[in-house]
Amino acid sequence: MIDPANLVALLRDSAASFLDSFRGTTEPQFRFKPAPDRWSIAETAEHVIVAETGSSKLIRGKLLREIATADQLAAAIGGEDRVDQRLAERGKAFPAPDFVLPTGRWQTVREMVEVFEESRGATIDFLLTSGVDLTKHVAPHPALGPLNGLQWGYFLVRHAERHVGQIEAVKDDPNFPDA
Repeated sequence: MIDPANLVALLRDSAASFLDSFRGTTEPQFRFKPAPDRWSIAETAEHVIVAETGSSKLIRGKLLREIATADQLAAAIGGEDRVDQRLAERGKAFPAPDFVLPTGRWQTVREMVEVFEESRGATIDFLLTSGVDLTKHVAPHPALGPLNGLQWGYFLVRHAERHVGQIEAVKDDPNFPDA
């Protein structure tokens, strides 16, 4: 089971990796699509940020409305393993739920970086200062089932890491713009 201090370190590391994966790209690089059915770096980053902001709000708010029942706590057991199994394997694509699909919410790298940093920072600050035992609160994830609050934070780590790999694959495409 993941502990809050380790989770904070993982959140910081994955945030840096995620932002470094696209910060400094040119506009043509940011918008380049390797194929019509593949996301650009901009679309991938937007998807991560939408999932990030929604999950962060859930961790800091909705999740805390009530203590989980014994059945909910039991259903959340193994949540980290479910996260790892679903997100660690980059070769297998999963359709994203409609509410986290990219739609052009933000137009620039700078906007995306600011929104991501604010959301990830709020999650980390909450973990460091709230004193709430997030293992006592459970909410369902649309693809991973019931997760407790720490597992939701772990999802943020692995989700960002998975999409860093996707961004790097876009950059490795032979047609990726030089500038």
